[in-house]
Amino acid sequence: MRLEEQEHWNEMCKGNAHAFEKLYSYFARDLFRYGYRISTDHELVQDSVQDLFLHLWNKRHDLEQVTSPRFYLYRSLRNKLIRSSETNRFVFSDDGDLSDQWFPSEKDIETSWISDESNRIQLSMLHEALQKLPVRQQEAIQLRYYHDFSAEEIGRIMNINQQSVRNLQNRAMQQLRSELPFFPVSLLTLVFCFSA
Repeated sequence: MRLEEQEHWNEMCKGNAHAFEKLYSYFARDLFRYGYRISTDHELVQDSVQDLFLHLWNKRHDLEQVTSPRFYLYRSLRNKLIRSSETNRFVFSDDGDLSDQWFPSEKDIETSWISDESNRIQLSMLHEALQKLPVRQQEAIQLRYYHDFSAEEIGRIMNINQQSVRNLQNRAMQQLRSELPFFPVSLLTLVFCFSA
């Protein structure tokens, strides 16, 4: 969707309200999820995401030079939350799953996979192992495996260089592998979708 999102972005910058709505519908859910990992203050996250999109619409004519809308939105939300938050802690929120609170439930392959008891146990163990990671490692892993950002993009979002991103990810994976030696990496994507 990256080419399509750039086209919607360009149209939004020209004042196309329909393109703006498309951007919101495409990004809002994942931005809420990401925000709930940065702050446990759900009201702050909700206000910050809404403020971010309001700012986007109000400043649309000044944003034509943005080449990666996705990066711009994640970085902006992270900065907004860190500036607004008193705790500046990156944590796993116990109720960060949005499926019931914000959006209709999804019946897809992942949901049926999760319904298998052994898979649920494995996912739960991985979730517990992730919670033991230092907060910066949690953030780097989430940005990579759930939001699919590159090391360069993660570095720019987190204000660190690419090598530091790789170091955070490698240390995180070593710790996870020490606790769960044979977990499939694909579970990292699911654990952020279905965190308990």
